[in-house]
Amino acid sequence: MVSVPATQEECLRCKGGKMLCGLTFCPIVLRSQALIPLRKAIPKLKNNYYGPSPPSVFVGRYGYPKVRLGPMATLGSDIVGIVDEPDLWKTNMSMADIVGFRAKLLRFIASPIDVANASNPSRLIEITQDQVQSSTPVDLEIKFEKQPRIGMSFSRFNQPMGAHVQVSSVQLASTPKIEYRTDKVVSDTDMYSNEAISQLYEGKHTVTQITRLFSSGLLGLTKNRRFVPTRWSITAVDDIIGNQLKEQIRDFSEVSTFLVFHNSYLDNDFWILFIPKHEWFFNYHEAWKQKSAWNLQGKEPTILTDIEGPKGRTTYASNTVGGYYAARLAVQEKLVQMRRKAAVLAFREVGDGYAIPLGVWQVRENMRQALNQEPKSFSSQESALNFISKNLSIPMSFYRRRSPLLNRTTLDKFLSPK
Repeated sequence: MVSVPATQEECLRCKGGKMLCGLTFCPIVLRSQALIPLRKAIPKLKNNYYGPSPPSVFVGRYGYPKVRLGPMATLGSDIVGIVDEPDLWKTNMSMADIVGFRAKLLRFIASPIDVANASNPSRLIEITQDQVQSSTPVDLEIKFEKQPRIGMSFSRFNQPMGAHVQVSSVQLASTPKIEYRTDKVVSDTDMYSNEAISQLYEGKHTVTQITRLFSSGLLGLTKNRRFVPTRWSITAVDDIIGNQLKEQIRDFSEVSTFLVFHNSYLDNDFWILFIPKHEWFFNYHEAWKQKSAWNLQGKEPTILTDIEGPKGRTTYASNTVGGYYAARLAVQEKLVQMRRKAAVLAFREVGDGYAIPLGVWQVRENMRQALNQEPKSFSSQESALNFISKNLSIPMSFYRRRSPLLNRTTLDKFLSPK
């Protein structure tokens, strides 16, 4: 007889009622509850949809360089303004809130298309590109061969997403409202994508809005325009904007004291230390506790770390991946706001309440929230690190084991005063 793994046996005995796994909520029940509205609404769609897109688009990565993409639209106009704008989400929204309204965001996927066809798309994809430029929701009329398959997908990079369906046609049912700056950078086929992203960011477009335009192949030189999988474009935009901000930071004077910032949201704790009298430097740590997302079977915390100095990185942050670039962007935004530069240590502790991954937006917004709060000031690096160490739920020894930089002698060597 084949034995049943303990975790599966616990689930069968618990059924979401006793929390035998040790979590404070049942991820299976949460997902099931989020799908209830879909089970009621999707059968009514039959073979067509008429309703609002945030506006939004999803570009898949499987099969690259031939990918599936298409518009996303909502089941319910009451959520259309926020459902795909994580930059605007309030940091008091619960995980159930987020999973609940994201479940109502449908992905309408067309047949695979080569990423190089961004400048010569089919009519269906051209309409998708038109609507994603809009600054307000756009009504779409969509036809498909069969009803969407009820379900949700979760990713460490993307926000949760609802059902997806293969479409046969898409029509605009209202006129997109395109802002001047968006129209300018999309129409300018002689402008490099980095410059286009810079202009959009300076024009107060959200990171999410910029990511959609970049992912849809609407930025850059004509010959270089490509569809970029949503997962990749999120990190690419965080990285591009971050590198541009870093150039500004170089010319600022240093922070004058040791500053510690903190925020906690969705069972993610962030501690950030600004160190004075140093050039730009960034060291990011992610600690995944037992039973948190991606470490459900772990017997001890899993700690990952990435680092960069004044010259930046020449390779991808392969340990902490997209979270690194999202966290770094939030720090660089704060330093530009302060008109200061600093060496920065950041710690993220992920608890078991984060049993369902929600995407790297959570890192960026959690860090932004931390940096918007009044910091604690310290007179020395040692006192600041001691304060953080006392407040971390994972002993600093675990971090030192994974990050030799945190050993005092090594840290002093990297961050020796000028």
